[in-house]
Amino acid sequence: MAISTERVVNGIEVPPAGTYTFDPAHTTVEFIGTHMFTKTRGRFTDAEGAIVIGEDPADSTVEVTIDATSLQSNSDQRDEHLKSPDFLDVGTHPEIRFRSTAFRPGAGRDFELEGELTIKDITKPVTLRGEFGGFAVDPFGRTSVGFTASTRFPRAEWDMTWNMALEAGGLLVGKDVTVEIEVEAHRQD
Repeated sequence: MAISTERVVNGIEVPPAGTYTFDPAHTTVEFIGTHMFTKTRGRFTDAEGAIVIGEDPADSTVEVTIDATSLQSNSDQRDEHLKSPDFLDVGTHPEIRFRSTAFRPGAGRDFELEGELTIKDITKPVTLRGEFGGFAVDPFGRTSVGFTASTRFPRAEWDMTWNMALEAGGLLVGKDVTVEIEVEAHRQD
């Protein structure tokens, strides 16, 4: 399949319009929180999504569903606590969802993606800032695209308020969570 070189936005060649689904082997959804004064990282190992690239790239949309039970942070004890009602409450709310509401191309390969993030059945707006990594026909003949994106948000807005005061002052768990996403997706013909 030949890739058209006629679609250029802000001097950047953009992929053909169409629906692209996440490749689970080449997609990561990671989170970063603060424990006392250090960053703690984890990931969700099961995320599905689709990117619809519009004829006009500004009309593009994204929908993502994350299996909250797939959370891993390299500590079984911490994983169980993060899955508990103190945080994600995966027994009652096993999915985290994101649905875009606006796509804004930026300078070069940068973009902003406005959307609605649903955690624990609470939906709030977030803005992801990202970068288009490129596109190509892969060795299997599929048109593939790559993107990175991240956002930071106050976890309390999604009813994740658990914390402990430290004897020397301050709190055990930071107020904000950062989410970083790497996506490779393949066009569905």
